[in-house]
Amino acid sequence: MFGLSCDCNRLLLVRVPNARYAGNSTTPLRFVLHNVNRPLVAKPFSSIVAVTCENEKQNKEHSFTITYLIKSCGLPPDVAASLSKKVNFETPEKPDLVLSILREHGFSDKHISKLVKKCPDLLVRRADKTLLPKLEFFASVGISGTALADVLSSNPAILGRSLKKQIIPSYKFLKSLLSDDAKIVGALKRAAYLHDVEKYISPNISALRDIGVTKSCISSLVISNPGVLCETSNKFDESVKRVIHMGFSPSSGVFVHALVAVSTTTDQTWKQKVAVYSSWGWSQNEFWLAFKKYPRCMTLSVENINAKMDFYINQMGWQPSAVARVATVLAYSLKRRIIPRCSVIRVLQLKDLIKENFSLSSVVISSDEYFTDAFVTKYQEQVPQLLDIFRGKIELSELGIEFEQNSGEKQL
Repeated sequence: MFGLSCDCNRLLLVRVPNARYAGNSTTPLRFVLHNVNRPLVAKPFSSIVAVTCENEKQNKEHSFTITYLIKSCGLPPDVAASLSKKVNFETPEKPDLVLSILREHGFSDKHISKLVKKCPDLLVRRADKTLLPKLEFFASVGISGTALADVLSSNPAILGRSLKKQIIPSYKFLKSLLSDDAKIVGALKRAAYLHDVEKYISPNISALRDIGVTKSCISSLVISNPGVLCETSNKFDESVKRVIHMGFSPSSGVFVHALVAVSTTTDQTWKQKVAVYSSWGWSQNEFWLAFKKYPRCMTLSVENINAKMDFYINQMGWQPSAVARVATVLAYSLKRRIIPRCSVIRVLQLKDLIKENFSLSSVVISSDEYFTDAFVTKYQEQVPQLLDIFRGKIELSELGIEFEQNSGEKQL
């Protein structure tokens, strides 16, 4: 007898002995699925038909889902195909209702694409029972339209929380602490872990208040890194003690920044980043000097650290010790702020419009208004391209200029 053997990508017809038809040259064919790496297993044709029908049904669902995600949610084909493995539907009724409710509450096509990409199963939830009440609650407290769409598309985990047990208590907590609606919206965007307020967050905030951390610093922590407050009391207390042991005063503004660095960095990653700074010439004392001034230098990725240290040391000619003394310069975006500003300075130096001996740190740290007045507007007539250089529209390489390779100490 013959059977059908399948090895993932190929089908083989094999003879399957059957005592009932032994010696009969007219033995009927019975199909089997066979993996060449496994023992031959015979399956009746009816089973194969059932499996085939089920596969066709699944393929049909996948095809419909993918098409819907592309046309109705604005997702690229590859993203839609990937998401179809996480969510599947045969008809448009449920997802249509979800999208309709979202649009009625101020969600743009961009918001919807972002939200569905992060939370595809939202499309098959009971929108009238789970989604609508949450949107209506936020609208009732003044968070609606674009503000609400920004929050939920940035942090869709909120929609998976219980309205009565988690969302409402969390909102009341934020309202009591922050007051300002704009700050509440900012916190909600980042508060993926902001839940179980009474169990985790309130005790940890009380612990900070007890040691003298100011309300403004606590508010800053809630807005920027709310996840730190969601640690268990034991783990949170350990982090607080470690920061105090490092020499940070709870009443200082940098205390909570050091707490973020310690709480979010594992011991292994901590050692790795210290080694990276050391490879750029920092001594142990210089590392601690930098960390005391800008604790979040330990929250930067290794790639980020290397890129900025390379630019400051190899391109701008700063000494490693000089960077450590003004470590705040590591806080800014290399592409959006550091390079454009330093490019303006480089052009002005080459034109002999400014002296080389000035504070480069003030160039990086100063406000846009100050920098524009002092270095762009003032020299606009002599160098018409300055504004475009400052805005990052023109790079020095386009002007045939390079940053000076200089190892000499620059004033900070």
